[in-house]
Amino acid sequence: KPIHMRDPLFREVFNNAEKIKITTQETEHGVQVTETSDDPYAAKLVQFHAEVVSLFIKNGFSEMPKNHAVPEK
Repeated sequence: KPIHMRDPLFREVFNNAEKIKITTQETEHGVQVTETSDDPYAAKLVQFHAEVVSLFIKNGFSEMPKNHAVPEK
C-alpha cells in the first residue's frame, strides 16, 4: 500500500503514477531526483509535490500529518 494515501495530493500522485517519469542520479552530496510528465495535469501534480517536499525539508516531520491541496484539472 502506498504511503500517505490519506493525503489528497499524495493519493492523486499515486493515482497518476503511470504518467510520471522519475529519474535518479547519484551526486557527490546525495541523490538528484527528477520527475517529469507529458500530461499537463500530472505535471501540475509533480510541481505541487515538489512544493510539499520543500515544506517537509523546511518544517520537518511536523509537515507529514498535514493534508495537501490537489491542483485543478
